[in-house]
Amino acid sequence: MKYYIAADGGGTKLLTVLYDENYRILRTVKTAGTNNAFKPIEQIREETEAMVEELFEGEIGSTVHEIASADSSIVGPSDILLDAVSRHAPILEKHHYGEGHVALGATGKRYGCVAQAGTGSDAFLIQPGYMETCGGWGALLGDEGSGYDIGLRTLKAAIYAEDGRGPGTEILPILLEKWKLGCLYEIIDRCISDPDYRKLVASASYVTELAADMGDPVAIGIFEQAGRELGLQVRTVLRKCKGEFQGPVVASGGAWKGSGVMFRAMRDDVHSEYPEAYVTYPIFEPLVGSVILRAMNEGESFEAIEPVLRKEFSGYLYPRKA
Repeated sequence: MKYYIAADGGGTKLLTVLYDENYRILRTVKTAGTNNAFKPIEQIREETEAMVEELFEGEIGSTVHEIASADSSIVGPSDILLDAVSRHAPILEKHHYGEGHVALGATGKRYGCVAQAGTGSDAFLIQPGYMETCGGWGALLGDEGSGYDIGLRTLKAAIYAEDGRGPGTEILPILLEKWKLGCLYEIIDRCISDPDYRKLVASASYVTELAADMGDPVAIGIFEQAGRELGLQVRTVLRKCKGEFQGPVVASGGAWKGSGVMFRAMRDDVHSEYPEAYVTYPIFEPLVGSVILRAMNEGESFEAIEPVLRKEFSGYLYPRKA
Protein backbone atom coordinates (compact mmCIF):
# COMPACT_ATOMS: atom_id res chain seq x y z
CA MET A 1 0.00 0.00 0.00
CA LYS A 2 1.30 3.45 -0.92
CA TYR A 3 0.74 6.46 1.31
CA TYR A 4 0.66 10.12 0.42
CA ILE A 5 0.56 13.49 2.14
CA ALA A 6 -1.18 16.63 0.88
CA ALA A 7 -0.82 19.94 2.70
CA ASP A 8 -2.15 23.46 2.29
CA GLY A 9 -0.77 26.31 4.39
CA GLY A 10 -1.20 30.06 4.42
CA GLY A 11 -1.81 33.04 6.64
CA THR A 12 -4.29 31.42 9.01
CA LYS A 13 -3.82 27.64 8.94
CA LEU A 14 -1.82 24.62 7.87
CA LEU A 15 -3.99 21.66 6.91
CA THR A 16 -2.39 18.26 6.29
CA VAL A 17 -4.00 15.03 5.08
CA LEU A 18 -2.49 11.53 5.06
CA TYR A 19 -4.19 9.23 2.53
CA ASP A 20 -3.54 5.94 0.76
CA GLU A 21 -3.35 4.89 -2.90
CA ASN A 22 -7.13 4.37 -2.97
CA TYR A 23 -7.62 7.99 -1.84
CA ARG A 24 -8.90 6.89 1.56
CA ILE A 25 -8.07 9.49 4.19
CA LEU A 26 -6.25 8.02 7.17
CA ARG A 27 -5.95 11.20 9.20
CA THR A 28 -6.38 14.96 8.92
CA VAL A 29 -4.67 17.46 11.21
CA LYS A 30 -4.61 21.24 11.34
CA THR A 31 -2.51 23.89 13.03
CA ALA A 32 -1.95 27.65 12.82
CA GLY A 33 -0.66 29.54 9.78
CA THR A 34 2.73 29.20 8.11
CA ASN A 35 3.42 32.68 6.73
CA ASN A 36 6.68 33.77 8.36
CA ALA A 37 6.04 37.37 7.33
CA PHE A 38 3.65 37.54 10.29
CA LYS A 39 5.09 35.17 12.90
CA PRO A 40 8.51 33.88 13.95
CA ILE A 41 9.99 30.84 12.23
CA GLU A 42 10.50 29.11 15.56
CA GLN A 43 6.81 29.40 16.39
CA ILE A 44 5.89 27.94 12.99
CA ARG A 45 8.36 25.12 13.54
CA GLU A 46 6.99 24.30 17.00
CA GLU A 47 3.37 24.29 15.83
CA THR A 48 4.14 22.26 12.71
CA GLU A 49 6.18 19.63 14.54
CA ALA A 50 3.39 19.19 17.10
CA MET A 51 0.92 18.74 14.25
CA VAL A 52 3.07 16.06 12.60
CA GLU A 53 3.35 14.20 15.90
CA GLU A 54 -0.44 14.09 15.95
CA LEU A 55 -0.52 12.96 12.32
CA PHE A 56 1.58 9.87 13.05
CA GLU A 57 0.41 8.99 16.56
CA GLY A 58 -1.05 5.59 17.38
CA GLU A 59 -1.52 2.84 14.84
CA ILE A 60 -0.60 5.06 11.89
CA GLY A 61 2.90 5.49 13.22
CA SER A 62 3.45 1.74 13.14
CA THR A 63 1.70 1.21 9.78
CA VAL A 64 3.02 3.99 7.54
CA HIS A 65 6.73 3.36 6.94
CA GLU A 66 7.26 5.64 3.95
CA ILE A 67 5.50 8.42 2.05
CA ALA A 68 5.39 7.86 -1.70
CA SER A 69 4.84 11.57 -2.36
CA ALA A 70 4.36 14.70 -0.27
CA ASP A 71 2.52 17.37 -2.25
CA SER A 72 2.01 20.80 -0.77
CA SER A 73 1.13 24.42 -1.34
CA ILE A 74 2.52 26.38 1.60
CA VAL A 75 3.05 30.11 1.95
CA GLY A 76 6.22 30.26 4.01
CA PRO A 77 8.90 27.64 4.70
CA SER A 78 7.57 24.30 3.41
CA ASP A 79 10.71 22.43 4.48
CA ILE A 80 9.63 22.58 8.14
CA LEU A 81 6.69 20.27 7.44
CA LEU A 82 8.71 17.94 5.20
CA ASP A 83 11.58 17.67 7.70
CA ALA A 84 9.14 16.82 10.50
CA VAL A 85 7.40 14.16 8.39
CA SER A 86 10.75 12.66 7.32
CA ARG A 87 11.61 11.95 10.95
CA HIS A 88 8.63 9.57 11.02
CA ALA A 89 8.76 8.15 7.48
CA PRO A 90 11.06 8.80 4.52
CA ILE A 91 9.52 10.79 1.68
CA LEU A 92 10.28 9.36 -1.76
CA GLU A 93 9.05 12.36 -3.78
CA LYS A 94 8.37 15.99 -2.83
CA HIS A 95 6.38 18.51 -4.86
CA HIS A 96 5.59 22.10 -3.98
CA TYR A 97 2.89 24.01 -5.89
CA GLY A 98 1.89 27.65 -5.93
CA GLU A 99 -1.52 28.83 -4.75
CA GLY A 100 -2.69 29.35 -8.30
CA HIS A 101 -1.64 25.88 -9.42
CA VAL A 102 -3.54 24.08 -6.65
CA ALA A 103 -6.63 26.24 -7.20
CA LEU A 104 -6.69 25.17 -10.83
CA GLY A 105 -5.88 21.59 -9.84
CA ALA A 106 -8.88 21.66 -7.52
CA THR A 107 -10.94 22.45 -10.62
CA GLY A 108 -9.39 19.57 -12.56
CA LYS A 109 -7.36 21.94 -14.73
CA ARG A 110 -3.70 22.81 -15.22
CA TYR A 111 -4.18 26.16 -16.95
CA GLY A 112 -6.38 29.16 -16.41
CA CYS A 113 -6.65 32.26 -14.24
CA VAL A 114 -7.17 32.32 -10.47
CA ALA A 115 -8.72 35.09 -8.37
CA GLN A 116 -7.24 34.17 -5.00
CA ALA A 117 -8.96 35.66 -1.96
CA GLY A 118 -8.05 34.22 1.39
CA THR A 119 -6.64 36.29 4.24
CA GLY A 120 -4.70 38.05 1.47
CA SER A 121 -5.43 38.37 -2.24
CA ASP A 122 -3.83 38.19 -5.68
CA ALA A 123 -4.51 36.96 -9.19
CA PHE A 124 -2.58 34.35 -11.19
CA LEU A 125 -2.58 33.63 -14.89
CA ILE A 126 -1.05 30.19 -15.47
CA GLN A 127 -0.52 29.16 -19.06
CA PRO A 128 1.76 26.67 -20.86
CA GLY A 129 5.28 27.98 -20.34
CA TYR A 130 4.57 31.15 -18.41
CA MET A 131 2.76 32.73 -15.48
CA GLU A 132 1.63 36.28 -14.69
CA THR A 133 0.56 37.69 -11.33
CA CYS A 134 -1.16 40.78 -9.96
CA GLY A 135 -1.66 41.91 -6.37
CA GLY A 136 -0.24 40.12 -3.36
CA TRP A 137 1.18 43.29 -1.81
CA GLY A 138 0.16 42.38 1.74
CA ALA A 139 -2.28 43.82 4.24
CA LEU A 140 -0.43 47.10 4.74
CA LEU A 141 -0.14 48.02 1.06
CA GLY A 142 -2.79 45.99 -0.72
CA ASP A 143 -4.68 42.69 -0.49
CA GLU A 144 -7.78 44.34 -1.90
CA GLY A 145 -10.78 42.02 -1.92
CA SER A 146 -9.23 39.69 0.63
CA GLY A 147 -10.69 38.45 3.89
CA TYR A 148 -8.55 41.03 5.67
CA ASP A 149 -9.81 43.81 3.39
CA ILE A 150 -13.43 42.75 3.88
CA GLY A 151 -12.92 42.53 7.65
CA LEU A 152 -11.30 45.97 7.80
CA ARG A 153 -14.10 47.53 5.76
CA THR A 154 -16.55 45.83 8.12
CA LEU A 155 -14.95 47.30 11.23
CA LYS A 156 -14.86 50.72 9.62
CA ALA A 157 -18.52 50.45 8.62
CA ALA A 158 -19.37 49.77 12.25
CA ILE A 159 -17.28 52.77 13.35
CA TYR A 160 -18.92 55.04 10.77
CA ALA A 161 -22.37 53.89 11.88
CA GLU A 162 -21.46 54.46 15.53
CA ASP A 163 -20.13 57.96 14.81
CA GLY A 164 -22.95 58.90 12.47
CA ARG A 165 -20.47 59.46 9.62
CA GLY A 166 -22.01 56.62 7.66
CA PRO A 167 -25.34 54.87 7.26
CA GLY A 168 -26.83 52.62 9.90
CA THR A 169 -26.01 48.97 9.35
CA GLU A 170 -26.74 45.60 10.89
CA ILE A 171 -22.98 45.16 11.02
CA LEU A 172 -22.81 47.23 14.22
CA PRO A 173 -25.12 45.19 16.50
CA ILE A 174 -23.88 41.89 15.05
CA LEU A 175 -20.25 42.88 15.69
CA LEU A 176 -21.03 43.91 19.27
CA GLU A 177 -22.74 40.57 19.87
CA LYS A 178 -20.27 38.24 18.13
CA TRP A 179 -17.17 39.91 19.55
CA LYS A 180 -18.83 40.29 22.97
CA LEU A 181 -18.10 44.01 23.15
CA GLY A 182 -19.55 46.23 25.84
CA CYS A 183 -19.05 49.21 23.56
CA LEU A 184 -17.49 49.63 20.13
CA TYR A 185 -14.39 51.41 21.48
CA GLU A 186 -13.25 48.06 22.83
CA ILE A 187 -12.30 46.98 19.30
CA ILE A 188 -9.26 49.29 19.54
CA ASP A 189 -7.67 47.30 22.34
CA ARG A 190 -8.89 44.03 20.82
CA CYS A 191 -7.07 44.74 17.57
CA ILE A 192 -3.82 46.25 18.84
CA SER A 193 -3.34 43.60 21.54
CA ASP A 194 -3.74 40.62 19.20
CA PRO A 195 -0.35 39.43 17.85
CA ASP A 196 -2.10 37.96 14.81
CA TYR A 197 -4.09 41.06 13.92
CA ARG A 198 -4.55 40.01 10.28
CA LYS A 199 -6.41 36.86 11.29
CA LEU A 200 -8.52 38.79 13.80
CA VAL A 201 -9.49 41.50 11.32
CA ALA A 202 -10.20 38.93 8.60
CA SER A 203 -12.50 37.06 11.00
CA ALA A 204 -14.78 40.11 11.03
CA SER A 205 -15.82 39.13 7.49
CA TYR A 206 -18.13 36.61 9.18
CA VAL A 207 -20.07 39.58 10.53
CA THR A 208 -20.36 40.94 6.99
CA GLU A 209 -21.68 37.58 5.84
CA LEU A 210 -24.41 37.53 8.51
CA ALA A 211 -25.44 41.11 7.76
CA ALA A 212 -25.47 40.50 4.00
CA ASP A 213 -27.69 37.46 4.49
CA MET A 214 -30.14 39.82 6.23
CA GLY A 215 -30.13 42.07 3.16
CA ASP A 216 -28.05 44.83 4.77
CA PRO A 217 -27.01 47.20 1.96
CA VAL A 218 -23.73 48.21 3.62
CA ALA A 219 -22.59 44.60 3.97
CA ILE A 220 -23.70 43.78 0.44
CA GLY A 221 -21.76 46.80 -0.78
CA ILE A 222 -18.60 45.58 0.95
CA PHE A 223 -18.84 42.24 -0.84
CA GLU A 224 -19.57 43.94 -4.15
CA GLN A 225 -16.51 46.15 -3.77
CA ALA A 226 -14.36 43.13 -2.89
CA GLY A 227 -15.58 41.33 -6.01
CA ARG A 228 -14.79 44.29 -8.23
CA GLU A 229 -11.30 44.56 -6.74
CA LEU A 230 -10.63 40.91 -7.63
CA GLY A 231 -12.18 41.43 -11.05
CA LEU A 232 -9.73 44.25 -11.68
CA GLN A 233 -6.80 42.01 -10.74
CA VAL A 234 -8.04 39.30 -13.09
CA ARG A 235 -8.54 41.72 -15.97
CA THR A 236 -5.08 43.13 -15.36
CA VAL A 237 -3.32 39.76 -15.71
CA LEU A 238 -5.45 38.86 -18.73
CA ARG A 239 -4.37 42.06 -20.47
CA LYS A 240 -0.76 40.90 -20.14
CA CYS A 241 -1.51 38.09 -22.58
CA LYS A 242 -3.76 40.34 -24.71
CA GLY A 243 -6.78 38.36 -23.55
CA GLU A 244 -5.64 35.19 -25.29
CA PHE A 245 -5.67 32.43 -22.70
CA GLN A 246 -6.93 28.91 -22.09
CA GLY A 247 -8.83 27.57 -19.11
CA PRO A 248 -11.36 29.01 -16.66
CA VAL A 249 -11.21 31.94 -14.28
CA VAL A 250 -11.42 30.34 -10.83
CA ALA A 251 -12.53 32.11 -7.63
CA SER A 252 -10.49 30.37 -4.92
CA GLY A 253 -10.00 31.02 -1.21
CA GLY A 254 -12.04 31.41 1.92
CA ALA A 255 -13.17 34.99 1.32
CA TRP A 256 -15.44 33.87 -1.54
CA LYS A 257 -17.48 31.74 0.86
CA GLY A 258 -19.03 34.77 2.54
CA SER A 259 -21.48 35.82 -0.15
CA GLY A 260 -22.41 35.01 -3.73
CA VAL A 261 -22.62 38.77 -4.23
CA MET A 262 -18.83 38.91 -4.27
CA PHE A 263 -18.53 36.19 -6.91
CA ARG A 264 -21.17 37.75 -9.15
CA ALA A 265 -19.53 41.18 -8.88
CA MET A 266 -16.16 39.71 -9.89
CA ARG A 267 -17.69 37.70 -12.73
CA ASP A 268 -19.57 40.73 -14.08
CA ASP A 269 -16.44 42.86 -13.85
CA VAL A 270 -14.38 40.28 -15.77
CA HIS A 271 -17.13 39.89 -18.39
CA SER A 272 -17.17 43.66 -18.94
CA GLU A 273 -13.84 43.23 -20.74
CA TYR A 274 -13.69 39.48 -21.45
CA PRO A 275 -17.29 38.34 -22.05
CA GLU A 276 -16.25 34.87 -23.22
CA ALA A 277 -14.34 34.01 -20.03
CA TYR A 278 -15.73 31.04 -18.10
CA VAL A 279 -15.81 32.16 -14.46
CA THR A 280 -16.38 29.48 -11.84
CA TYR A 281 -15.71 28.21 -8.35
CA PRO A 282 -13.31 25.29 -7.85
CA ILE A 283 -14.77 21.83 -7.29
CA PHE A 284 -12.62 21.13 -4.23
CA GLU A 285 -10.71 23.03 -1.57
CA PRO A 286 -7.12 23.92 -2.57
CA LEU A 287 -5.64 21.02 -0.56
CA VAL A 288 -7.25 18.56 -2.95
CA GLY A 289 -5.61 20.42 -5.82
CA SER A 290 -2.29 18.96 -4.65
CA VAL A 291 -3.84 15.48 -4.68
CA ILE A 292 -5.20 15.96 -8.20
CA LEU A 293 -1.98 17.42 -9.60
CA ARG A 294 0.03 14.52 -8.17
CA ALA A 295 -2.37 12.02 -9.76
CA MET A 296 -2.36 13.83 -13.11
CA ASN A 297 1.45 13.97 -13.09
CA GLU A 298 1.42 10.20 -12.62
CA GLY A 299 -0.75 9.72 -15.69
CA GLU A 300 -4.26 9.59 -14.19
CA SER A 301 -7.03 11.66 -15.73
CA PHE A 302 -9.17 13.94 -13.60
CA GLU A 303 -12.33 12.45 -15.13
CA ALA A 304 -11.30 9.02 -13.87
CA ILE A 305 -10.56 10.04 -10.28
CA GLU A 306 -13.19 12.75 -9.78
CA PRO A 307 -15.97 10.34 -8.64
CA VAL A 308 -13.60 8.72 -6.14
CA LEU A 309 -12.44 12.08 -4.81
CA ARG A 310 -16.01 13.32 -4.47
CA LYS A 311 -16.63 10.32 -2.21
CA GLU A 312 -13.38 10.05 -0.25
CA PHE A 313 -12.71 13.79 0.00
CA SER A 314 -16.38 14.80 0.31
CA GLY A 315 -15.53 17.02 3.27
CA TYR A 316 -13.33 19.11 0.96
CA LEU A 317 -15.88 19.95 -1.72
CA TYR A 318 -15.82 23.71 -2.18
CA PRO A 319 -19.08 25.31 -0.93
CA ARG A 320 -20.68 27.44 -3.61
CA LYS A 321 -22.60 30.49 -2.40
CA ALA A 322 -25.76 31.25 -4.33
